[in-house]
Amino acid sequence: MTEVYKYRADVGSNWKLFIDAFAEFYHAPILHAKQAVADESRKLQGVGFEALAYDIDGPHGMVSSWGGMAPPKDPAMVKPIERVLRSGLFGPWDRPIDIDELPEGINPARHPAWGVDAFVLFPNFMLLVWAPNWYLTYHYWPTSHNSHTFEGTLYFVPPKTARERVAQELAAVTFKEYALQDGNTLEATQRSLESRAVSEFPLNDQEILLRHLHKSARDRVADYQLRRDESPVRISAAS
Repeated sequence: MTEVYKYRADVGSNWKLFIDAFAEFYHAPILHAKQAVADESRKLQGVGFEALAYDIDGPHGMVSSWGGMAPPKDPAMVKPIERVLRSGLFGPWDRPIDIDELPEGINPARHPAWGVDAFVLFPNFMLLVWAPNWYLTYHYWPTSHNSHTFEGTLYFVPPKTARERVAQELAAVTFKEYALQDGNTLEATQRSLESRAVSEFPLNDQEILLRHLHKSARDRVADYQLRRDESPVRISAAS
């Protein structure tokens, strides 16, 4: 999958906030549903969300989600440009036929409505494998305590026709628009945290990976502080 599209953005928030936003999918029916056609938007907001599976391995984790139907069950569910170009947020509808099946370990629940698996690799990398046989990577590069650089990269099988190329480009620009929606809340969240008006945040059972990320980060910091405090003070002869 060497056909690559990449986006980069400087974000005015701590790097962990963007991982928090992407490490769960329950926000999608509310935050992103307004991008769907009106009837589908109302339906999605009423359905809600529950993930298919979770897993934790050391400081890393994954979540498996339904969705990603390409093509959709009903073409009326999506916008006209998606119907014409046979593509959208979940990728091109026509899956590449010259690559193997999805790798072992994907869709651990073996759910028929499975759409995407998201792997959070501590500390700052994510890999998303989509049912239509393409994938995304996310990098979060801290630049200060309240800023970071985000990179989102899409990987496809190289197109063989102009129509396949345009389908991939529609998927790429659609991803950008949805990522802007995800990122739009982050700087406000950062300002809220820095105000200290609220000091504790309840996390629900679907926020397993958020809880695990912050515990892993705290454990790493605590381990560093312990080793720093236990190390002998070295004074040079010049001192």
